[in-house]
Amino acid sequence: MIQSVTPFDIQTINGVRLLHIENTSFLTNIQILTRVGSCAEQPAQWGLAHILEHMFFKGSSKRPGGTAIARAANDIGGKMNAYTTYDHTAYYITVLNDRFEEGFDILADMYRNPLFPAEEFKKELNPILSEYREREDDPDSFLVERALQMYLGEAYHPIIGTEDTIRGATVEGMHDFKNRFYGGNNTLISVAGGVSADRIEAALSKAFASSEETLNPEIREASYTAGELTLTKPGISEAYFTLFFPALPPNHPDRFKQDFMNYVLGGNDSGLLFERIREELGMSCYGIYSFAMRNEPHSIMGISCGIAEDELPQLEKEVDQILDRLCNELVEEDRVNRARASIRTSIAARSETSTGLNTMMSVPILRGETDDPVQKALSEMDQVTLQEIREMAAQTFSGPKFRAILLPEKKAS
Repeated sequence: MIQSVTPFDIQTINGVRLLHIENTSFLTNIQILTRVGSCAEQPAQWGLAHILEHMFFKGSSKRPGGTAIARAANDIGGKMNAYTTYDHTAYYITVLNDRFEEGFDILADMYRNPLFPAEEFKKELNPILSEYREREDDPDSFLVERALQMYLGEAYHPIIGTEDTIRGATVEGMHDFKNRFYGGNNTLISVAGGVSADRIEAALSKAFASSEETLNPEIREASYTAGELTLTKPGISEAYFTLFFPALPPNHPDRFKQDFMNYVLGGNDSGLLFERIREELGMSCYGIYSFAMRNEPHSIMGISCGIAEDELPQLEKEVDQILDRLCNELVEEDRVNRARASIRTSIAARSETSTGLNTMMSVPILRGETDDPVQKALSEMDQVTLQEIREMAAQTFSGPKFRAILLPEKKAS
């Protein structure tokens, strides 16, 4: 059994939760996570959480100017970035241990004292629109976004928003969104690396001397509607196939059983899907995998691949047979042992870096977990039985199914 890094401590300082994971790395990863993502947006605000994420980097009271924060991070060798999801947003920097205080000050100042200058806001909408267009150009993203909107209904919209809502965003709306939700009660500061607790506590106490409470975002419960969707797109050469099923929510006690079943089905190139469709049958897809995407508003289990259009009927038949087998038969014990070994290695590999370890620990704790998330995942998945895999497959794949296909647009003769 892999042992997680110790000590591992959670406490509250000045109204903000702090997670500290000390290891022996030369690098420390600092994250500020807020339990607010795209699901907190109203229809006219779609994409605002993501725009806000971008704008935090565009100057603070201590470091005004659109390039000042990036330069400050680069001056100390820091690697800085952020991401937005459906139910949370994270801002992070990785620095050498001896630059921890400087790195923490840059990240905390950016988070606490952003300027959101109107001229930078206007400029930043252009790269965001470019990001939107790139997603529209990508066949897989193009298909998945439209399928999820049909499958989940009003509870879902793209994290990036739409072209209209991006263009319609305002500085005033962004300030209102931040002031409404970005309080200490929705914030977790997570630090993993070779830095002592007293240094972290001193830096946090200085940067977060006080923290106001704000609203908790409203989580609209998703409903899953079975159906299917077939689209065409010009400029692509192969077809894209996706199946969706409801997945268990992030904190469900049986989620690790579902994760393990998912891994056996299609977690890597030893999964049932890949071995049958790619290796045994030699079909024309480069890879076929299954995945679980868990968020508080909606959780999805899916199967996806790209394949030659004329092989779609055979692909669907094979996928249905594999799911039927998984629901009704016990899989081979050596296959399960192979999956266990692969999962342990994957988790160990992520644990080797301060950034990987911090992300595995911080997101579950932001969502309310109190135990060690890494050890919990390892322990739970190590105990999953053959019968539990079958039962979890039967439960998962009996839920409302959504089938989505994207075809190359036929050229006019």
